[in-house]
Parts: sequence; C-alpha cells; structure tokens
Amino acid sequence: MTRIVRKMRRSKDAAQGSSDEPDSPATGASSGTQGQPSAGATDGDLRTLKTEIATVRGEIEAAGRQREALKAERLRLQEVLGAQHGKRVLPRLKVEKTNGVPSLVAGARMMQRIHAKASDPHAGLDGAGAIFTDPAQTEAYVRSHGMQFGVDLDSEPTAVVHAFRGRTPLIELRQDGRVKHVSSGGKDLGDIRPGDTYAPDIAVPEWLGEIVRSSRVLSEHISRPYVQIGWHEKNGAMILSGIDVTLARIPSMTAEWDERLGRAFDRGHARMLMQPYRAGALDNRTPGGTFRYEETV
Repeated sequence: MTRIVRKMRRSKDAAQGSSDEPDSPATGASSGTQGQPSAGATDGDLRTLKTEIATVRGEIEAAGRQREALKAERLRLQEVLGAQHGKRVLPRLKVEKTNGVPSLVAGARMMQRIHAKASDPHAGLDGAGAIFTDPAQTEAYVRSHGMQFGVDLDSEPTAVVHAFRGRTPLIELRQDGRVKHVSSGGKDLGDIRPGDTYAPDIAVPEWLGEIVRSSRVLSEHISRPYVQIGWHEKNGAMILSGIDVTLARIPSMTAEWDERLGRAFDRGHARMLMQPYRAGALDNRTPGGTFRYEETV
C-alpha cells in the first residue's frame, strides 16, 4: 500500500509539472501536439496504479474470506470437542491453547490472564508478584538458596536471563540502549529481536556462567513457568536487580525464536505442575470419591 501511495504522489506531481510548463498545449489540442506523450505516460501510470489497487483489494477480500473460514473451522472444533465433554461448545481459549503452535507471547499472556483473576492481580494467585517487588522479601528468597550476592531492585540490569523453571536458553546483554542475545554458553544468537538494536560487538562477560547458574536455581523454585532475572555489574561484583514475574515486558522475537521459547515455556509449565501433581493436589477428588475431568471443563 505504501508503494501505491508513492506512485500516486509521483503521478500527481507529474501532472502538475505538465500544467506548469509555459509551452504546454491547451486542452483539446490535436493528437500531434508536443504535450501528448507526457499525458499518455501519466495515464499509463494511473492505469497501473488502478490495477495495483484492484489487486490489493482482491488480496484483502481473499484474506477476509480466509479469516471467516478459519473462524468457522474453529467453531466446528469447539462443537466437536464440546460434544466429547458433554457440552454444546468448548470455550474458544481451550481450543486455541490445545491446538496452537508453541509461542512465548501466547504462553506469557495466558499466565497474565490467570493471575489477573486474583484478588490482588499484581501479586497474582501465588503472591509472587508482591514478594519480588519487595527488596526485603527478595533478599530473603535469595539467601534461602545460599546465595550471598547483593540485591538492588532500583539498579538498571546489564544482563537479563530469560529463565523457564530451571532452564536458561536465552540471555540478553544490554549496553547503551543496544542488545545482544546469547545462549547460556555465550554463543551469539544473532539478530532475533526485530524491535531492538542488535549489537554484535557487545562482549560476553566473564561472569555469564555465574549468573546463569544462579538464575537456574532461583527460577526453579518460583511458581511461574517463565521469569526474567536481571543482573547488574558493580565494581566487578554481580548484583541482582530484580526477578520479574509479572512480565510487563514480554519480548517480541522472530517467529522461529518465539516458537523455540514457546516450547521452553510449555516444558517449564509442565515442570511447574509436577510438584502439585506428585502431592496429589491435581487429583480430581471430592469427599465422596473421584469425578471425571470432563465434568470440570
């Protein structure tokens, strides 16, 4: 569409330029006049422009029809799955979650919706949001895992570890408004975040391994499948600048990396559920016995 607008402007400028010429012929001049080829060229541009506009309109209409077809297919799936669960229609979000491809953004948004149902949405259903915005409680959590590094929640992180319940597939290094993403082993992952300025010249710090190991321990004991753990270097020592569990800033990655991190999110979510599962907290039990999963949907 932008290309078409530029063409329209050029055509308009060309037409105005022809009318401003001192020797331009009057309207209705014969076919042999000097200005005729210029007018013919402008008409050709306009015809091309109209053709492109018609093509774009056709593409928009086709996309609209495809969207309606996908919505109809989704409704059909809702009805099929609903019938399997004794309902007329299964809720849309359940269908999308069980039939979609892994996505970090989709997974993180899902957790946001879940914790928004808490009486205190900031704290979340597990209270983690309140704990990790309080310096004293954050430091107590760190110390409970035998770690002695400093905690300063007001410091700006120079590195952010994207952690998934004990796994750290992505580390974000920051410098002067630029970023470099590396693996836990320090490998440059390239320009995988279109919205940020990629800086391949940012050096991998010597303390990378230290913060990766610490982030794995810290994230493994938080009841969220995905957290961002910030670190700040001060006088050669690493300081924890925050554990973000509310994720106001969800990274927008390339499609490949959104899916990769989506798989990490799903595995982290599964690990998060293992402890209550082993304790029997996920059993479908009532005082009078058990009931089927279908009755809870």
